[in-house]
Amino acid sequence: MICRRDGALLATALLLLGCETLNSRLPPVPPPDLRVVVTTAVEYVSQAEASVHIANAARVPVRDVYELGAGRYRLVLVCPDIATCRAAAQRIANDRTFALAVDAENPNSRQTIPVRPTRDASR
Repeated sequence: MICRRDGALLATALLLLGCETLNSRLPPVPPPDLRVVVTTAVEYVSQAEASVHIANAARVPVRDVYELGAGRYRLVLVCPDIATCRAAAQRIANDRTFALAVDAENPNSRQTIPVRPTRDASR
């Protein structure tokens, strides 16, 4: 009985370690592609539904969609140039029925920066 509990604890610890390793060692995204984290307004959206909705809102292809948690998805926008990627991220952020927030990775510092809301959305 103790072995089962210890085995479960070990399995849980390994899963958490694997998640931490995955989150902390992301491969760099070659420019002009842009890695973003989208927080959705609806938490029950599946990864497949989120991928389709984000691609439709952004109007650019998306790849490497990964569900971070309830209503949070990390993905890469595939664009011909950085201006197109920024505009795509802004289109996702403008869809307030779907996205609560869109954080874009700054390729120079690997920190996330929020996509600026439009003037109308900030009022």
